[in-house]
Amino acid sequence: MSLIKILLHQLKRYKLLSGIFIFSIFVEVAYSVAAPLSLKYLVDEAFTPKDFQVFLLIMSILIGGGLFNIAAGQFGDYSLGKLSGGVIRQLRTDLFAHLQKQSLPFYQRYKVGDLVTRFSSDMSSIENAIRFTSPFFLKELLNIMLGLGMLFSIEWKLTLAVLAGSALMFVGPRLLQGRAEAANRNYKEAQERFSNTIDEMAKGHRTIKGLHQQQRFRERARGQILELFSFGLRLHVTNSLMERMPLTALLILNGIMMGLGGYFIFQDEMTIGGFMAFFTLFMSVGQAGSNLSFLIPNLIDSSTSFRRVGELLDHQPDIPEAAGAVELPASVSSVRMDQVTFGYTEESDQLRNVSLHIPAGSYVAFVGPSGSGKSTALQLLSRFYDPGQGTVTINGHDLRTVSEASLRKLATLVTQETFLFNATVRDNLLLDNLDGGEEAMIEAAKQAKIHDVITRWPSGYETWIHQEGGTLSGGERQRIALARALLRKPKLLLLDEVTSALDPATEADINELIQQIRQEMTIISVTHRLASVVHADRIYVFHEGRIAESGTHEELVQHSGLYHSLWEKQHGFHLSSDGLHATVEVQRLAKLPFFDGIDRRLLQNIAGLFSTELCQEGEDVVREGEEANKFYIIVRGKFEVRKQFPGEGEKQVAVLQDGDHFGEIALLKNIPRTATVRALAPSVLIAVRRESFDRLTAEYPQILQALEQTLKKRL
Repeated sequence: MSLIKILLHQLKRYKLLSGIFIFSIFVEVAYSVAAPLSLKYLVDEAFTPKDFQVFLLIMSILIGGGLFNIAAGQFGDYSLGKLSGGVIRQLRTDLFAHLQKQSLPFYQRYKVGDLVTRFSSDMSSIENAIRFTSPFFLKELLNIMLGLGMLFSIEWKLTLAVLAGSALMFVGPRLLQGRAEAANRNYKEAQERFSNTIDEMAKGHRTIKGLHQQQRFRERARGQILELFSFGLRLHVTNSLMERMPLTALLILNGIMMGLGGYFIFQDEMTIGGFMAFFTLFMSVGQAGSNLSFLIPNLIDSSTSFRRVGELLDHQPDIPEAAGAVELPASVSSVRMDQVTFGYTEESDQLRNVSLHIPAGSYVAFVGPSGSGKSTALQLLSRFYDPGQGTVTINGHDLRTVSEASLRKLATLVTQETFLFNATVRDNLLLDNLDGGEEAMIEAAKQAKIHDVITRWPSGYETWIHQEGGTLSGGERQRIALARALLRKPKLLLLDEVTSALDPATEADINELIQQIRQEMTIISVTHRLASVVHADRIYVFHEGRIAESGTHEELVQHSGLYHSLWEKQHGFHLSSDGLHATVEVQRLAKLPFFDGIDRRLLQNIAGLFSTELCQEGEDVVREGEEANKFYIIVRGKFEVRKQFPGEGEKQVAVLQDGDHFGEIALLKNIPRTATVRALAPSVLIAVRRESFDRLTAEYPQILQALEQTLKKRL
């Protein structure tokens, strides 16, 4: 979207103000062009013949025209202020509203720094173009056109000569325009990258400090600041060249004009008064031409900014609202997915031919291994994405045909990535639910087990939340988000791993709450922790994008399928209510393949070697290349396994969750770790050191023999 196109589109909304402004500019320019012409008549018709009457007449016209010019200027300034302010206000409003219509893929493409730079730096550049550059450009262009007309009327031959030489004023800037546009674009993109680094540093400051990554971020920032300096210097030098070339050309034109003008006077082809008027008017027109060339860098900067903002305005939502969208009723009768296939990219599908039916008032759980598609299914039910094939319906209405407002009123999603607004706790809970009332807010907070915590804070519900909730614990943020959802009284409650950041006692409270409210609304919960969904009406087990099996907990455990294996993996651990101490049962250890065949009495001794370890989100439990001396089992939590690849850097190769284990080779061999294991959420592990295991195997060699044989088969 070009600068001129956007300006004309915006100016159409303010036709009266635009007309007043253009008329005032015409009056100002006409007076500034006519004033030098008065010198010709003053010298030739008044001063030389000493005619005082003509002098008074010319002065009266000049004074009257000057007063009218001042009045027109005042009206023009006022209309310009109101016009430019209205255009900028409308452009900001349109851009903000347009961004709110965008769906998740848009925000995955554009980072926070990208959008902030467009709203700050680019919008400031556009505002400068609308308030100053464009009006000044129009004024100077009109000045040149009227001035040239007057110059032709005074002496056409001299005008042609200086007009031919004036091409020098624009040839240089034109040659440098491409270089200037590239320098401007590179500088703005460097600003975006630096803004993204600042955003990441501000949001992740605790993780950065906890992992002692300050030096790495300083190095990244130093490189980006150096990049800003380099691109800024190149931009400054290019703009300076573009500004100086017209001044040089103007000096050359002055010499041409004075030489030819003097020649015409000596040849009696031009009067002294005419030359004075021509010289004064030429200086005015030349200055206007020089000003135009000075404006070129600003126009290039503004054009780049208009193009970048226009890029956002031209981006159509990936999930558009249908024309004549249907309003969903205030209750839920059924939720369906029929033959749904969906992929975030064209290369792969996260869901394949998924069909399910959820009656009103049901409590349904989506479970399965990491990456199985269960959270993706919930995203489709929330209509953050549309399926590539098949339909997602509520009450028989395809979600692609319903209004977003009625869907958000009916259904509320609570995710594990809790976002809180920079406002008070009260404002975060109530939001636009002004009819909720104090009692309803407190009741929702009590249900989510956060009321007692809030009342212990000095300011209670007036406590200000900063850094999007970064000053609170993960459990506190999660419970406030859950209370906020309950206060909105949805008929369809969608929960995505809402207990992942909670301690065992609070998790038990939330599970109890779900049992209490399950008759009031339809609940769909995505979780990897199977113990929390044993009372669900129906459990859908996802595997590799398909529904592998479904049924109640008892049916699925008896079926001995995927659910049964997941249940066996997570079963057999005991965690204290404060989440600080964990133990493992002998029966659970016996199910580990490398402990297969070891006597239960000896396994009891091995179980006693395990100690509890806690880790926070972003913390590395083991690092690739470091000494391996511990074996771990995940009691609660989520981890990613990352490996270094030559020429490709570090990549994620696996995700581990409750019941998974890693590092068993460390029990036998002193070899470096082959991968990095990093926590994706607050987690609890149990670990045994090789030194402790060695002392046990020295007493019971049969443990070592059995372990070696099992691992030899696996390797």
